[in-house]
Amino acid sequence: MENIVVFCLFVGIGSTIALDIWVTLVKKITGIPPTDWGVVGRWLKAFPTGQFVVDNSNPNPPSTLEKIIGWLFHYVVGIAYAALIIIIFGSEFISAPTLLPTIVVGLILSTFAGLAILMPGLGGGFFGRLLPNKLVTYIYLIVAHGVFAFAQYGLAIIY
Repeated sequence: MENIVVFCLFVGIGSTIALDIWVTLVKKITGIPPTDWGVVGRWLKAFPTGQFVVDNSNPNPPSTLEKIIGWLFHYVVGIAYAALIIIIFGSEFISAPTLLPTIVVGLILSTFAGLAILMPGLGGGFFGRLLPNKLVTYIYLIVAHGVFAFAQYGLAIIY
């Protein structure tokens, strides 16, 4: 069990760092901003009040607490995706990683979750239907989550 926990922490945190490096590079090159984890923290902080879509009318930048909540959420989700690989494909993946599980979880499921849960919660609508340039958003998400998935695979091999 300890091996599984360490694996999930190593792969989950490592692949999330790889994703963060990628989106930072993309922002520097293209100007496309990454997810604002402070806004995600604001969204999550409002859940207990029954508000499941972020209130975009708040003109204030996210607070330090909201940023901490958002960034912790981001990394906990990365760890959860590593655990999901083990849950779905079995602990054998740890000793013999293959690409398919990371594609299924790290690319397909994580992209779908972003479009079906995070995007609506942040006010972009289901699958970004309220966004002005959906195609760019889709390409951005697929490539970013592809980087995440390949990082999962590479880190699983290193582990």
